[in-house]
Amino acid sequence: MTSVSPEDTTKSEEVVQNIKHIPFFFLFLCTLCMCSIYANPTIYQTTINFLHEFKNESASDFYEEIDNHYDAEKSQNVDVILKYVYYLSNPQKESLITVTPVGTVLAAAPIAFAYNNMGFRRSFVMVAFLSIIPALFYPSVVNAKTYLLAIILRIMQGVSLAGWIPYICKLSVFLPFDHITVPLLVFAYSHLTEIFVHPIVAHMANSSLGWHSAHYGGCIFVVLVFLLFVVIHFDEDFKDRAVTIGFCNAMFEYERTRSRTFDLRIPYLSIYQDFRIWVIFFTSFAYGCALQLFYQFGPTFFHKVVGHSEITSAYLTIFAPFLNLVTSTTSIYLYQKLANSERNKMRFFNSVAFVTCGIFLFLLGFFDPVKHQVIVTLMFILASSLLGCSFAGHLRMNQLRSGHLHLFLLVNIFIVNSSAMFFSSLLNVLIAKNTDYASWSTLFIVHAVFLIIANIIFFFFCSSERAHWAREGYEDTSIQPVRDEPLPQFPL
Repeated sequence: MTSVSPEDTTKSEEVVQNIKHIPFFFLFLCTLCMCSIYANPTIYQTTINFLHEFKNESASDFYEEIDNHYDAEKSQNVDVILKYVYYLSNPQKESLITVTPVGTVLAAAPIAFAYNNMGFRRSFVMVAFLSIIPALFYPSVVNAKTYLLAIILRIMQGVSLAGWIPYICKLSVFLPFDHITVPLLVFAYSHLTEIFVHPIVAHMANSSLGWHSAHYGGCIFVVLVFLLFVVIHFDEDFKDRAVTIGFCNAMFEYERTRSRTFDLRIPYLSIYQDFRIWVIFFTSFAYGCALQLFYQFGPTFFHKVVGHSEITSAYLTIFAPFLNLVTSTTSIYLYQKLANSERNKMRFFNSVAFVTCGIFLFLLGFFDPVKHQVIVTLMFILASSLLGCSFAGHLRMNQLRSGHLHLFLLVNIFIVNSSAMFFSSLLNVLIAKNTDYASWSTLFIVHAVFLIIANIIFFFFCSSERAHWAREGYEDTSIQPVRDEPLPQFPL
Protein backbone atom coordinates (compact mmCIF):
# COMPACT_ATOMS: atom_id res chain seq x y z
CA MET A 1 0.00 0.00 0.00
CA THR A 2 1.45 3.38 -0.97
CA SER A 3 1.04 6.64 0.86
CA VAL A 4 0.76 10.12 -0.65
CA SER A 5 2.58 12.94 1.07
CA PRO A 6 0.85 16.30 1.67
CA GLU A 7 3.44 17.92 -0.60
CA ASP A 8 2.55 15.61 -3.51
CA THR A 9 -1.14 16.27 -2.91
CA THR A 10 -0.53 20.03 -3.04
CA LYS A 11 1.41 19.72 -6.30
CA SER A 12 -1.28 17.59 -7.92
CA GLU A 13 -3.94 20.08 -6.83
CA GLU A 14 -1.89 22.91 -8.39
CA VAL A 15 -1.63 20.99 -11.68
CA VAL A 16 -5.40 20.39 -11.74
CA GLN A 17 -5.98 24.07 -10.93
CA ASN A 18 -3.71 25.13 -13.80
CA ILE A 19 -5.44 22.78 -16.22
CA LYS A 20 -8.82 24.29 -15.33
CA HIS A 21 -7.56 27.73 -16.37
CA ILE A 22 -6.01 26.72 -19.70
CA PRO A 23 -7.39 29.04 -22.44
CA PHE A 24 -8.08 26.24 -24.89
CA PHE A 25 -9.45 28.48 -27.64
CA PHE A 26 -6.45 30.79 -27.51
CA LEU A 27 -4.02 27.86 -27.64
CA PHE A 28 -6.02 26.35 -30.51
CA LEU A 29 -5.77 29.68 -32.33
CA CYS A 30 -2.00 29.77 -31.74
CA THR A 31 -1.71 26.25 -33.16
CA LEU A 32 -3.79 27.32 -36.18
CA CYS A 33 -1.38 30.24 -36.67
CA MET A 34 1.57 27.86 -36.54
CA CYS A 35 -0.13 25.60 -39.09
CA SER A 36 -0.63 28.56 -41.42
CA ILE A 37 3.06 29.50 -41.14
CA TYR A 38 4.13 25.92 -41.81
CA ALA A 39 1.73 25.68 -44.76
CA ASN A 40 3.52 28.31 -46.86
CA PRO A 41 6.75 26.34 -47.43
CA THR A 42 4.80 23.05 -47.55
CA ILE A 43 2.74 24.24 -50.54
CA TYR A 44 5.80 24.01 -52.77
CA GLN A 45 6.10 20.25 -52.18
CA THR A 46 2.84 19.69 -54.06
CA THR A 47 3.14 22.44 -56.68
CA ILE A 48 6.54 21.11 -57.76
CA ASN A 49 4.73 18.30 -59.60
CA PHE A 50 2.91 20.90 -61.69
CA LEU A 51 6.19 22.71 -62.26
CA HIS A 52 7.81 19.48 -63.50
CA GLU A 53 4.98 18.72 -65.90
CA PHE A 54 4.17 22.34 -66.84
CA LYS A 55 0.55 21.43 -66.03
CA ASN A 56 -0.55 24.62 -64.36
CA GLU A 57 -2.94 26.11 -66.92
CA SER A 58 -1.74 29.63 -66.08
CA ALA A 59 -1.39 31.79 -69.17
CA SER A 60 1.22 33.97 -67.48
CA ASP A 61 3.58 30.98 -67.26
CA PHE A 62 4.10 30.92 -71.03
CA TYR A 63 5.45 33.35 -73.56
CA GLU A 64 5.60 33.16 -77.35
CA GLU A 65 8.28 34.09 -79.83
CA ILE A 66 8.07 34.21 -83.61
CA ASP A 67 10.89 32.47 -85.43
CA ASN A 68 11.52 32.29 -89.21
CA HIS A 69 12.03 28.75 -90.60
CA TYR A 70 12.63 27.56 -94.16
CA ASP A 71 9.89 25.22 -95.47
CA ALA A 72 11.50 22.83 -97.99
CA GLU A 73 8.16 21.66 -99.42
CA LYS A 74 6.99 25.19 -100.21
CA SER A 75 10.53 26.44 -100.89
CA GLN A 76 9.95 29.55 -98.83
CA ASN A 77 10.50 31.01 -95.37
CA VAL A 78 7.56 30.84 -92.96
CA ASP A 79 6.93 32.34 -89.55
CA VAL A 80 6.67 29.78 -86.74
CA ILE A 81 5.30 30.59 -83.30
CA LEU A 82 7.36 28.95 -80.58
CA LYS A 83 5.89 28.56 -77.10
CA TYR A 84 8.28 28.72 -74.15
CA VAL A 85 7.86 28.08 -70.43
CA TYR A 86 9.36 30.37 -67.83
CA TYR A 87 10.40 27.64 -65.34
CA LEU A 88 13.69 26.70 -63.74
CA SER A 89 15.45 23.41 -64.50
CA ASN A 90 14.38 20.26 -62.64
CA PRO A 91 17.53 20.05 -60.45
CA GLN A 92 17.05 23.69 -59.46
CA LYS A 93 13.42 23.08 -58.58
CA GLU A 94 14.33 20.05 -56.45
CA SER A 95 17.10 21.92 -54.65
CA LEU A 96 14.66 24.63 -53.58
CA ILE A 97 13.18 22.10 -51.14
CA THR A 98 16.60 21.59 -49.57
CA VAL A 99 17.41 25.18 -48.63
CA THR A 100 14.30 25.89 -46.54
CA PRO A 101 15.53 24.28 -43.27
CA VAL A 102 18.77 26.28 -43.56
CA GLY A 103 16.76 29.39 -42.70
CA THR A 104 15.13 27.60 -39.76
CA VAL A 105 18.45 26.62 -38.20
CA LEU A 106 19.99 30.06 -38.73
CA ALA A 107 16.92 31.86 -37.34
CA ALA A 108 16.52 29.84 -34.12
CA ALA A 109 18.75 32.06 -31.97
CA PRO A 110 17.52 35.44 -33.39
CA ILE A 111 13.87 34.41 -32.99
CA ALA A 112 14.50 33.30 -29.39
CA PHE A 113 16.19 36.66 -28.74
CA ALA A 114 13.26 38.50 -30.31
CA TYR A 115 10.83 36.56 -28.13
CA ASN A 116 12.71 37.47 -24.97
CA ASN A 117 12.79 41.15 -25.88
CA MET A 118 9.51 41.64 -27.75
CA GLY A 119 7.19 39.12 -26.12
CA PHE A 120 5.10 36.42 -27.72
CA ARG A 121 2.53 38.36 -29.71
CA ARG A 122 4.92 40.77 -31.43
CA SER A 123 7.53 38.13 -32.25
CA PHE A 124 4.83 35.77 -33.56
CA VAL A 125 3.29 38.46 -35.79
CA MET A 126 6.77 39.33 -37.09
CA VAL A 127 7.29 35.70 -38.07
CA ALA A 128 3.94 35.75 -39.89
CA PHE A 129 5.16 38.67 -42.04
CA LEU A 130 8.31 36.71 -42.81
CA SER A 131 6.09 33.86 -43.99
CA ILE A 132 3.85 36.02 -46.18
CA ILE A 133 6.51 38.03 -48.04
CA PRO A 134 8.37 35.15 -49.77
CA ALA A 135 5.15 33.26 -50.61
CA LEU A 136 3.74 36.42 -52.18
CA PHE A 137 6.66 36.94 -54.56
CA TYR A 138 7.65 33.34 -55.12
CA PRO A 139 5.59 32.61 -58.30
CA SER A 140 6.96 35.71 -60.03
CA VAL A 141 10.52 34.82 -59.08
CA VAL A 142 10.20 31.27 -60.41
CA ASN A 143 8.67 32.49 -63.66
CA ALA A 144 11.54 34.93 -64.11
CA LYS A 145 14.08 32.08 -63.66
CA THR A 146 15.91 34.03 -60.95
CA TYR A 147 17.25 30.99 -59.12
CA LEU A 148 19.34 32.87 -56.55
CA LEU A 149 16.39 35.03 -55.52
CA ALA A 150 14.20 31.92 -55.33
CA ILE A 151 16.72 30.41 -52.89
CA ILE A 152 16.63 33.54 -50.74
CA LEU A 153 12.84 33.45 -50.60
CA ARG A 154 12.85 29.76 -49.63
CA ILE A 155 15.35 30.49 -46.86
CA MET A 156 13.06 33.27 -45.64
CA GLN A 157 10.24 30.74 -45.50
CA GLY A 158 12.51 28.57 -43.38
CA VAL A 159 13.12 31.53 -41.07
CA SER A 160 9.37 31.79 -40.48
CA LEU A 161 9.27 28.16 -39.28
CA ALA A 162 11.39 29.23 -36.30
CA GLY A 163 8.18 30.79 -35.02
CA TRP A 164 7.79 27.43 -33.29
CA ILE A 165 10.08 28.76 -30.53
CA PRO A 166 7.77 31.55 -29.26
CA TYR A 167 4.85 29.20 -29.90
CA ILE A 168 6.15 26.49 -27.58
CA CYS A 169 7.24 29.05 -24.97
CA LYS A 170 3.67 30.35 -24.91
CA LEU A 171 2.29 26.85 -24.48
CA SER A 172 4.64 26.29 -21.56
CA VAL A 173 2.92 29.11 -19.66
CA PHE A 174 -0.38 27.23 -19.59
CA LEU A 175 0.44 23.53 -19.99
CA PRO A 176 2.07 21.25 -17.38
CA PHE A 177 5.21 20.34 -19.33
CA ASP A 178 5.86 17.18 -17.35
CA HIS A 179 2.83 15.52 -18.98
CA ILE A 180 3.56 12.71 -21.45
CA THR A 181 1.37 14.23 -24.20
CA VAL A 182 3.33 17.51 -24.42
CA PRO A 183 5.74 16.44 -27.22
CA LEU A 184 2.79 15.23 -29.28
CA LEU A 185 0.90 18.50 -28.77
CA VAL A 186 3.78 20.82 -29.62
CA PHE A 187 4.69 18.95 -32.82
CA ALA A 188 1.11 18.22 -33.95
CA TYR A 189 0.98 21.33 -36.15
CA SER A 190 3.27 19.76 -38.75
CA HIS A 191 1.12 16.62 -39.10
CA LEU A 192 -2.12 18.61 -39.23
CA THR A 193 -0.75 20.92 -41.91
CA GLU A 194 0.42 18.06 -44.12
CA ILE A 195 -3.02 16.43 -43.93
CA PHE A 196 -4.90 19.46 -45.27
CA VAL A 197 -2.39 21.27 -47.47
CA HIS A 198 -1.63 18.66 -50.14
CA PRO A 199 -5.16 17.90 -51.43
CA ILE A 200 -6.25 21.54 -51.29
CA VAL A 201 -3.14 22.74 -53.12
CA ALA A 202 -3.38 20.00 -55.74
CA HIS A 203 -6.94 20.94 -56.64
CA MET A 204 -6.08 24.65 -56.79
CA ALA A 205 -3.02 24.07 -58.95
CA ASN A 206 -4.94 21.76 -61.27
CA SER A 207 -7.71 24.30 -61.79
CA SER A 208 -7.76 27.22 -64.18
CA LEU A 209 -6.31 29.37 -61.38
CA GLY A 210 -2.91 27.70 -61.84
CA TRP A 211 -0.22 26.73 -59.34
CA HIS A 212 0.33 30.39 -58.45
CA SER A 213 -3.04 30.48 -56.72
CA ALA A 214 -1.91 27.97 -54.10
CA HIS A 215 0.90 30.27 -52.93
CA TYR A 216 -1.32 33.33 -52.95
CA GLY A 217 -3.98 31.35 -51.11
CA GLY A 218 -1.43 30.49 -48.44
CA CYS A 219 -0.71 34.19 -47.95
CA ILE A 220 -4.42 35.00 -47.62
CA PHE A 221 -4.86 32.21 -45.07
CA VAL A 222 -1.96 33.52 -42.94
CA VAL A 223 -3.38 37.07 -43.05
CA LEU A 224 -6.87 35.99 -42.00
CA VAL A 225 -5.68 33.74 -39.18
CA PHE A 226 -3.28 36.30 -37.78
CA LEU A 227 -5.84 39.11 -37.97
CA LEU A 228 -8.02 36.99 -35.70
CA PHE A 229 -4.98 36.23 -33.56
CA VAL A 230 -4.06 39.88 -33.07
CA VAL A 231 -7.50 41.03 -31.95
CA ILE A 232 -8.36 38.03 -29.75
CA HIS A 233 -8.47 38.40 -25.96
CA PHE A 234 -8.99 35.58 -23.53
CA ASP A 235 -9.36 36.77 -19.94
CA GLU A 236 -10.49 39.64 -17.72
CA ASP A 237 -6.95 40.92 -17.13
CA PHE A 238 -6.68 41.87 -20.78
CA LYS A 239 -9.96 43.79 -20.64
CA ASP A 240 -8.81 45.72 -17.56
CA ARG A 241 -5.54 46.67 -19.25
CA ALA A 242 -7.39 47.68 -22.44
CA VAL A 243 -9.50 50.09 -20.42
CA THR A 244 -6.46 51.50 -18.62
CA ILE A 245 -3.84 51.85 -21.36
CA GLY A 246 -5.91 51.43 -24.52
CA PHE A 247 -6.79 48.41 -26.63
CA CYS A 248 -3.84 48.64 -29.07
CA ASN A 249 -1.27 49.01 -26.29
CA ALA A 250 -2.83 46.16 -24.34
CA MET A 251 -2.64 43.83 -27.34
CA PHE A 252 1.15 43.92 -27.23
CA GLU A 253 2.17 44.99 -23.73
CA TYR A 254 -0.12 42.46 -22.10
CA GLU A 255 1.47 39.58 -23.97
CA ARG A 256 4.95 40.80 -23.04
CA THR A 257 4.13 40.58 -19.34
CA ARG A 258 2.62 37.10 -19.74
CA SER A 259 5.41 35.62 -21.87
CA ARG A 260 7.94 33.28 -20.37
CA THR A 261 11.53 34.41 -20.81
CA PHE A 262 14.64 32.28 -20.64
CA ASP A 263 15.67 33.43 -17.18
CA LEU A 264 16.82 30.01 -15.91
CA ARG A 265 20.48 29.38 -15.28
CA ILE A 266 20.77 26.58 -17.79
CA PRO A 267 23.80 24.27 -17.29
CA TYR A 268 24.72 24.24 -20.97
CA LEU A 269 28.05 22.48 -20.65
CA SER A 270 26.72 19.81 -18.31
CA ILE A 271 23.85 19.12 -20.71
CA TYR A 272 26.02 18.85 -23.79
CA GLN A 273 28.57 16.71 -21.96
CA ASP A 274 25.85 14.15 -21.19
CA PHE A 275 26.31 11.28 -23.66
CA ARG A 276 22.67 10.17 -23.34
CA ILE A 277 21.49 13.59 -24.49
CA TRP A 278 23.47 13.08 -27.68
CA VAL A 279 21.85 9.66 -28.04
CA ILE A 280 18.47 11.45 -27.92
CA PHE A 281 19.68 14.02 -30.47
CA PHE A 282 20.98 11.31 -32.81
CA THR A 283 17.75 9.31 -32.54
CA SER A 284 15.73 12.49 -33.16
CA PHE A 285 17.89 13.22 -36.20
CA ALA A 286 17.21 9.76 -37.67
CA TYR A 287 13.48 10.15 -36.95
CA GLY A 288 13.44 13.59 -38.60
CA CYS A 289 15.21 12.30 -41.72
CA ALA A 290 12.71 9.47 -42.17
CA LEU A 291 9.71 11.70 -41.50
CA GLN A 292 10.81 14.32 -44.01
CA LEU A 293 11.36 11.63 -46.62
CA PHE A 294 7.62 10.89 -46.47
CA TYR A 295 6.40 14.45 -45.95
CA GLN A 296 8.57 16.45 -48.35
CA PHE A 297 9.00 13.94 -51.14
CA GLY A 298 5.81 11.89 -50.89
CA PRO A 299 4.05 13.82 -53.69
CA THR A 300 7.09 13.56 -55.98
CA PHE A 301 7.58 9.84 -55.32
CA PHE A 302 3.94 8.90 -55.87
CA HIS A 303 3.69 10.96 -59.06
CA LYS A 304 7.08 10.77 -60.78
CA VAL A 305 8.15 7.27 -59.71
CA VAL A 306 5.03 5.22 -58.98
CA GLY A 307 2.99 6.89 -61.72
CA HIS A 308 -0.08 8.26 -59.92
CA SER A 309 -1.69 11.50 -61.07
CA GLU A 310 -0.94 14.75 -59.25
CA ILE A 311 -4.31 14.72 -57.47
CA THR A 312 -4.04 11.07 -56.44
CA SER A 313 -0.47 11.63 -55.23
CA ALA A 314 -1.61 14.51 -53.04
CA TYR A 315 -4.28 12.36 -51.39
CA LEU A 316 -1.91 9.45 -50.90
CA THR A 317 0.57 11.78 -49.17
CA ILE A 318 -1.88 12.57 -46.36
CA PHE A 319 -1.81 8.97 -45.10
CA ALA A 320 1.64 9.43 -43.54
CA PRO A 321 0.78 12.37 -41.24
CA PHE A 322 -2.67 10.98 -40.42
CA LEU A 323 -1.32 7.56 -39.40
CA ASN A 324 1.48 9.24 -37.47
CA LEU A 325 -1.06 11.12 -35.38
CA VAL A 326 -3.04 7.93 -34.77
CA THR A 327 -0.05 5.79 -33.82
CA SER A 328 1.54 8.47 -31.64
CA THR A 329 -1.70 8.96 -29.72
CA THR A 330 -2.19 5.20 -29.38
CA SER A 331 1.39 4.60 -28.23
CA ILE A 332 1.14 7.28 -25.55
CA TYR A 333 -2.11 5.74 -24.28
CA LEU A 334 -0.61 2.23 -24.20
CA TYR A 335 2.57 3.53 -22.58
CA GLN A 336 0.58 4.68 -19.57
CA LYS A 337 -1.32 1.38 -19.37
CA LEU A 338 1.58 -1.08 -19.65
CA ALA A 339 3.07 -2.34 -16.39
CA ASN A 340 6.65 -2.68 -17.62
CA SER A 341 9.48 -0.44 -16.49
CA GLU A 342 9.85 2.99 -18.10
CA ARG A 343 13.08 1.95 -19.77
CA ASN A 344 11.64 -1.19 -21.40
CA LYS A 345 8.54 0.65 -22.58
CA MET A 346 10.65 3.32 -24.27
CA ARG A 347 12.80 0.63 -25.89
CA PHE A 348 9.73 -1.20 -27.15
CA PHE A 349 7.91 1.76 -28.69
CA ASN A 350 11.03 3.24 -30.25
CA SER A 351 11.89 -0.15 -31.78
CA VAL A 352 8.36 -0.52 -33.16
CA ALA A 353 8.70 2.88 -34.83
CA PHE A 354 12.23 2.62 -36.20
CA VAL A 355 12.59 -1.09 -36.99
CA THR A 356 9.19 -1.37 -38.70
CA CYS A 357 9.88 1.71 -40.82
CA GLY A 358 13.38 0.45 -41.63
CA ILE A 359 12.15 -2.98 -42.73
CA PHE A 360 9.51 -1.55 -45.07
CA LEU A 361 11.97 0.96 -46.53
CA PHE A 362 14.50 -1.80 -47.10
CA LEU A 363 11.92 -4.01 -48.83
CA LEU A 364 10.85 -1.09 -51.06
CA GLY A 365 14.20 -1.35 -52.78
CA PHE A 366 13.30 -4.74 -54.30
CA PHE A 367 9.93 -4.04 -55.94
CA ASP A 368 9.42 -2.62 -59.42
CA PRO A 369 6.75 0.13 -59.28
CA VAL A 370 5.80 -0.56 -62.91
CA LYS A 371 4.87 -4.18 -62.16
CA HIS A 372 3.84 -3.74 -58.53
CA GLN A 373 2.35 -0.24 -58.33
CA VAL A 374 -0.17 -1.11 -55.60
CA ILE A 375 2.39 -2.98 -53.46
CA VAL A 376 4.94 -0.15 -53.67
CA THR A 377 2.25 2.40 -52.77
CA LEU A 378 1.06 0.41 -49.76
CA MET A 379 4.58 -0.30 -48.51
CA PHE A 380 5.53 3.39 -48.72
CA ILE A 381 2.43 4.27 -46.68
CA LEU A 382 3.02 1.47 -44.14
CA ALA A 383 6.67 2.46 -43.74
CA SER A 384 5.59 5.82 -42.37
CA SER A 385 2.59 4.63 -40.38
CA LEU A 386 4.29 3.56 -37.14
CA LEU A 387 6.92 6.30 -36.86
CA GLY A 388 4.60 8.08 -34.42
CA CYS A 389 5.36 5.42 -31.79
CA SER A 390 8.67 7.20 -31.17
CA PHE A 391 6.79 9.80 -29.11
CA ALA A 392 6.69 7.10 -26.43
CA GLY A 393 10.32 6.30 -27.18
CA HIS A 394 13.15 8.79 -27.50
CA LEU A 395 10.94 11.85 -26.95
CA ARG A 396 9.69 10.35 -23.69
CA MET A 397 13.28 9.68 -22.61
CA ASN A 398 14.12 13.31 -23.29
CA GLN A 399 11.22 14.35 -21.08
CA LEU A 400 12.22 12.07 -18.19
CA ARG A 401 15.91 12.91 -18.36
CA SER A 402 15.64 16.70 -18.69
CA GLY A 403 13.01 17.34 -15.97
CA HIS A 404 12.32 21.06 -15.54
CA LEU A 405 14.69 21.80 -18.46
CA HIS A 406 12.42 19.93 -20.86
CA LEU A 407 11.48 23.15 -22.69
CA PHE A 408 15.12 23.94 -23.45
CA LEU A 409 15.78 20.39 -24.70
CA LEU A 410 12.66 20.47 -26.88
CA VAL A 411 13.99 23.58 -28.61
CA ASN A 412 17.24 21.70 -29.19
CA ILE A 413 15.32 18.78 -30.70
CA PHE A 414 13.45 21.21 -32.96
CA ILE A 415 16.79 22.48 -34.28
CA VAL A 416 17.97 18.87 -34.72
CA ASN A 417 14.79 18.06 -36.68
CA SER A 418 15.37 21.12 -38.88
CA SER A 419 18.91 19.87 -39.57
CA ALA A 420 17.44 16.46 -40.40
CA MET A 421 15.06 18.14 -42.84
CA PHE A 422 18.06 19.65 -44.64
CA PHE A 423 20.06 16.40 -44.61
CA SER A 424 17.17 14.28 -45.89
CA SER A 425 16.45 16.79 -48.66
CA LEU A 426 20.12 16.92 -49.61
CA LEU A 427 20.30 13.12 -49.84
CA ASN A 428 17.24 13.14 -52.08
CA VAL A 429 18.72 15.75 -54.41
CA LEU A 430 22.07 13.93 -54.58
CA ILE A 431 20.79 10.34 -54.86
CA ALA A 432 17.22 10.18 -56.14
CA LYS A 433 16.28 11.06 -59.69
CA ASN A 434 12.75 11.89 -60.77
CA THR A 435 11.76 8.70 -62.61
CA ASP A 436 14.69 6.39 -61.81
CA TYR A 437 13.41 3.92 -59.21
CA ALA A 438 16.86 2.38 -58.72
CA SER A 439 18.13 5.67 -57.27
CA TRP A 440 15.07 5.92 -55.01
CA SER A 441 15.61 2.37 -53.74
CA THR A 442 19.17 3.37 -52.79
CA LEU A 443 17.75 6.33 -50.87
CA PHE A 444 15.29 4.06 -49.04
CA ILE A 445 17.99 1.60 -48.05
CA VAL A 446 20.23 4.42 -46.74
CA HIS A 447 17.38 5.69 -44.54
CA ALA A 448 16.56 2.14 -43.40
CA VAL A 449 20.13 1.45 -42.29
CA PHE A 450 20.27 4.82 -40.56
CA LEU A 451 17.07 4.07 -38.61
CA ILE A 452 18.26 0.61 -37.52
CA ILE A 453 21.63 1.94 -36.32
CA ALA A 454 19.94 4.78 -34.41
CA ASN A 455 17.55 2.35 -32.71
CA ILE A 456 20.36 -0.02 -31.70
CA ILE A 457 22.22 2.86 -30.05
CA PHE A 458 19.04 4.03 -28.33
CA PHE A 459 18.24 0.49 -27.13
CA PHE A 460 21.53 0.14 -25.28
CA PHE A 461 21.77 3.66 -23.86
CA CYS A 462 18.10 4.29 -23.09
CA SER A 463 17.55 5.49 -19.52
CA SER A 464 14.59 6.71 -17.50
CA GLU A 465 16.83 8.22 -14.82
CA ARG A 466 16.73 11.96 -14.22
CA ALA A 467 20.07 13.54 -15.20
CA HIS A 468 22.17 15.00 -12.39
CA TRP A 469 22.11 18.42 -14.07
CA ALA A 470 18.28 18.39 -14.04
CA ARG A 471 17.95 17.76 -10.31
CA GLU A 472 16.94 20.45 -7.88
CA GLY A 473 19.84 22.36 -6.34
CA TYR A 474 22.38 21.36 -9.00
CA GLU A 475 25.12 23.92 -9.64
CA ASP A 476 27.07 23.77 -12.86
CA THR A 477 30.74 23.95 -11.81
CA SER A 478 31.82 23.84 -15.47
CA ILE A 479 30.72 27.47 -15.87
CA GLN A 480 33.45 29.71 -14.54
CA PRO A 481 32.35 32.46 -12.11
CA VAL A 482 32.47 36.07 -13.27
CA ARG A 483 35.57 37.88 -12.02
CA ASP A 484 35.07 41.07 -10.06
CA GLU A 485 38.21 42.56 -11.60
CA PRO A 486 39.20 42.32 -15.25
CA LEU A 487 42.23 40.27 -16.23
CA PRO A 488 45.42 42.28 -16.79
CA GLN A 489 46.01 43.35 -20.35
CA PHE A 490 49.68 42.32 -20.28
CA PRO A 491 51.44 39.40 -18.59
CA LEU A 492 52.80 40.18 -15.13
